[in-house]
Amino acid sequence: MGIKKLLGHKTLFVIVVTSTIVITLASLARFILPFRTGIQGSDKIGHSIAYFIFTLVWFSFFFLSKNRNENFKQSLVKSALLCFFYGGLMELLQGLLTNYRSPEWNDILANTSGIIFAAIVLKVFENKLIRFNQ
Repeated sequence: MGIKKLLGHKTLFVIVVTSTIVITLASLARFILPFRTGIQGSDKIGHSIAYFIFTLVWFSFFFLSKNRNENFKQSLVKSALLCFFYGGLMELLQGLLTNYRSPEWNDILANTSGIIFAAIVLKVFENKLIRFNQ
């Protein structure tokens, strides 16, 4: 079984739904960590990594799903915008729905840095991804 078959539309759909649920829970749930990292800004690094992966997952869904038939640029723009606005929505909902989380502009900046880094990585591998998807 090839990787293209494994990454069929249904599989990609399950992956994007799961990742969206994970991002939502991580954004809105109360977490009590048994340890502290001691690294200043480590939560921002986590935001960047999470949104880097989140963008890659959504890009894969848009670009690799045969049912979508979108080109590289459309998939990249849609995934970046979707992740950016979703991240903003999660920050807004932290302020509206929780009393234990607060929205922060620095979190939005960290999310955006992860999205931009994902876009750069995808752009670097654009030709390989296009050939893979043919």
